[in-house]
Amino acid sequence: MKKLGNISHISNRGRLIIRSNQTPRYGTPVFTKGEKKFGTVSDVFGPTKEPYISIKVYAKNSKNLDDLVGETLYVASKTNKNWGRRKRRKK
Repeated sequence: MKKLGNISHISNRGRLIIRSNQTPRYGTPVFTKGEKKFGTVSDVFGPTKEPYISIKVYAKNSKNLDDLVGETLYVASKTNKNWGRRKRRKK
């Protein structure tokens, strides 16, 4: 697992905001320290060197988000080029 960043705060839409030194693709799965799927990348914004990343949390993990501020989240170290992309339909 590769460190994505620490949770800095929770947005008013219920998304977790992380400051990171990398830019993951939209839809990239995000994991907890215990390697459990936690959510997906829903937005990347701010400066290019250290962007803010918005994480859409899976419903089962959405309880007590305030307790998670300061926790570290991770992405898979082996990147899959198809994450966040839609499959093309065959004609």
